[in-house]
Amino acid sequence: MELNKIEKAFETILEGIGEDKNREGLKETPKRVALSYSELFSGINQNPKEPLLRTFSVDKNDLIMEKGIDFYSMCEHHFLPFFGTIDVAYIPNGKIVGFGDIIKTIEILSKRPQIQERLGSELADIIYETLNCQGVMIIIKAKHLCMTMRGAKKENSQIITTAYRGSFEKDNTLRIEVLNLLK
Repeated sequence: MELNKIEKAFETILEGIGEDKNREGLKETPKRVALSYSELFSGINQNPKEPLLRTFSVDKNDLIMEKGIDFYSMCEHHFLPFFGTIDVAYIPNGKIVGFGDIIKTIEILSKRPQIQERLGSELADIIYETLNCQGVMIIIKAKHLCMTMRGAKKENSQIITTAYRGSFEKDNTLRIEVLNLLK
């Protein structure tokens, strides 16, 4: 990541909105913004499949769920945050991963310019393909600051998206079981 380019760009933004980039409170802001962007977008050059490559064998292919995983990301349309929770359910095919590894994959995918729909779809594809599992279901609930701070200005709106792969696409009973467990 080229922090000096981000710094210079933010100086231009400050000038563009009519601020004095040399004002006491703003002198270090371009540098701080560049450093925060290096963290907020740290997933850009990382492989989200990598955390899922270390697997453990299982004898039974029972449903596995990890719910309420906090995340935040940046909307690629307005570069404002969106944040919420992600629920992951999958049915293994003889192998599982650690719960922390799913969180690491979410962190990598969410630390990129994103849209919520793609975040869920990418996460479902990566888990389904990397684990070669029988099925995966992703539910994302998020608030988007691009809808609350500007535009529609609806503070309490929440966007819910889902992504299904494998057996969850074919079997309504599985989806209903997961939804009941999430209550």
